[in-house]
Amino acid sequence: MPRSMRKGQRLPFYLRIFAGDHSRLLSRATVAILLFLLIVLQIRLWSHDGGIASIWRLNYEIAHQTQENEGLRERNEGLEAEVADLKQGVAAVEERARAELGMIRKGETFFQTVEP
Repeated sequence: MPRSMRKGQRLPFYLRIFAGDHSRLLSRATVAILLFLLIVLQIRLWSHDGGIASIWRLNYEIAHQTQENEGLRERNEGLEAEVADLKQGVAAVEERARAELGMIRKGETFFQTVEP
């Protein structure tokens, strides 16, 4: 007990914890505080930005974007091959003009068949 205390005067409740053998009360308070902190930290871990849920969402978005990029990469490779083919050979230009525009050479006869 502090020296400045008079006989019969009681200590405030927050000092009484440390004054006597209140280890049981102190351990219960410690457990309650630790449990409260655990709950608060779990809530932050699962719900706030940078938590587990947002990491899962970001991983899903990364996988989806990677898959989309792969499809676009394949399309670009096909277009690059077609451009290179068109730049190098006259035959590719001629084939494309025949297929898409219906062009024919001089001296050729065009036959169109109609199915019944």
